Amino acid sequence: MLLKNVTYLNSEMKFEKGEIAINEGSIHLNTVESNDSEVFDCSEYLVIPGLINAHFHSYSSIAKGLMKEMKIQDWCNDSEQGRLQNHLFEYLDTNLLDEEFVWIGQQSYVDMIKNGVTFVSDSDPGNDPALLAQAINKLGIRGMVDTYARFPELLSRKDGNVSYGAHLLEEEDITEETLLECVKNKKNYDSIFMTHCMENGWRKDLVYSSFNKSSVELYKEYGLLDHKTILFHGVHMSENDMELAADAESSVVHCPISNLWSGAGQANVKEMLRRKVNVCLGTDYAHTDMWEVMRMAYYLLKLNTDVSEFSAEAIFKMATVNGACAYQLHNEIGQIKEGYKADLVFIKKDAALQPLVQKGNFTNYLHNLLTNMKSEFIQHVMVDGKWVMKDKEILNVDEELVRRRYLEIVERIFA
Repeated sequence: MLLKNVTYLNSEMKFEKGEIAINEGSIHLNTVESNDSEVFDCSEYLVIPGLINAHFHSYSSIAKGLMKEMKIQDWCNDSEQGRLQNHLFEYLDTNLLDEEFVWIGQQSYVDMIKNGVTFVSDSDPGNDPALLAQAINKLGIRGMVDTYARFPELLSRKDGNVSYGAHLLEEEDITEETLLECVKNKKNYDSIFMTHCMENGWRKDLVYSSFNKSSVELYKEYGLLDHKTILFHGVHMSENDMELAADAESSVVHCPISNLWSGAGQANVKEMLRRKVNVCLGTDYAHTDMWEVMRMAYYLLKLNTDVSEFSAEAIFKMATVNGACAYQLHNEIGQIKEGYKADLVFIKKDAALQPLVQKGNFTNYLHNLLTNMKSEFIQHVMVDGKWVMKDKEILNVDEELVRRRYLEIVERIFA
């Protein structure tokens, strides 16, 4: 395929015009030749790399609003709200059929594609992580699924465009014994290891009360902190924790929307960035709109800071190349670059984005995209050079059937 008249976001986070040849699913910028005769005119679009949702719980779409105004440690308490939460979790654990689990995942992934997401890291494997891999592959996108206890059988395996990751300890599970078990697993498996990390004060205090140090300090002490360690949230990380993460080349997934509505707090991402921590972005829980996450991350960086310090470019890096680095895919995805996978998002040059100006050293393209973008401006999405959404139509599944099955499951759970 040959993409003509393309205005695309290059690896320097600047838009440039040119042509892109796609051969065998990869991007080629230094030639206008393609192995087939298909030519696609991109003059009406801005083309960006697919977005990377670095932390998500697929089941959570069915829990929207059930956790409102309640601390995480109080979930499933004896209030009416807590009993509803407990009912949901019991249904998911004991009554949900495998095919229903796939439908729930697909409903979330359809929403993500419409928001330009082409990679998702899912931390809700259910009873069988391979089911989520099936759902992701069916949509035609790529991802990683956290295996939790199922890691021994899955870490060496790759299903289509989906890999599997291992789970570090949740802070409420940290003991000397479990830490030593993690050390053994880390030695035996060359994998991504991920976990929720100091998401809220309660989890931070649990570790401090037992060890008089943070979970990050413990991970460092036990040799569990390295370039394949991904820490979700990091809201209550100290500057020392950030320094340890930066030195180890570990990654932090910033989830600004869920951090705020859950009462977890506001992560000090400004200091993380200043200390060169690799920060990426996630929608986390009951949320699939990456653009809202990106905007919130941007606006929070502007609070009580010199207005010139953090730019839209920094946010787009978090949503693309930084996520790719976290999941060890930085030589494959996250950038429109020679030889990289053709995971591309085609955005209409809508009037709401105008004026788009690039003169000399000045450009407002990314700023206008970030602050004014709506999902309806996304016209097409491709992964590996294959359309997964064309003219706003999801191609690999029947979207209406997915929606209908999802609503049937909601009705069964909450009737």
